Amino acid sequence: MLPTSSDLRPAPTHATGRLLRAVQAWPRPRPSLLLALVTALAWAGAEPPKAKTVQELRSFFQQNCTRCHGLDGSAHTPDGKRLGGMDFTVVTEEFRQAGGPGSEREIRRMSRGILNGILFGVTMPAWKTQLSPEDAQLMVKEVLLKAERGKVIEPAPEGNQPQ
Repeated sequence: MLPTSSDLRPAPTHATGRLLRAVQAWPRPRPSLLLALVTALAWAGAEPPKAKTVQELRSFFQQNCTRCHGLDGSAHTPDGKRLGGMDFTVVTEEFRQAGGPGSEREIRRMSRGILNGILFGVTMPAWKTQLSPEDAQLMVKEVLLKAERGKVIEPAPEGNQPQ
């Protein structure tokens, strides 16, 4: 007669028996928790986004941001008013007048908001899977802080690409 797997297993000691009972008593994870864990691990292993040009960032703004921030960045849209969207035309004016280290802090703050979202993605989604930290800073400096009320933020024509 061949030995079975239970015959080959060593007899449990007091410590292994306690560990086995503890593992069996541990609550089973919920499927939603497992999905969140798998998603987080996938993001952690994802490749960083490819660096974007100013023109690509303007296109990104048009595709993803105008619903709340408007075509000109003034946030005068129904969703922008409802959610309290930032009016970049006002921020631009304040930024030009302030200058100095406060301006750099504001650029970093706005870049973090772009990457991480606002209020856990409820008020504004996080764009860290589509934009790198460098892209977010470039978007703030070259797109958002150059917004003018009534002037549509649009990609530069081919061949006339600002950098």
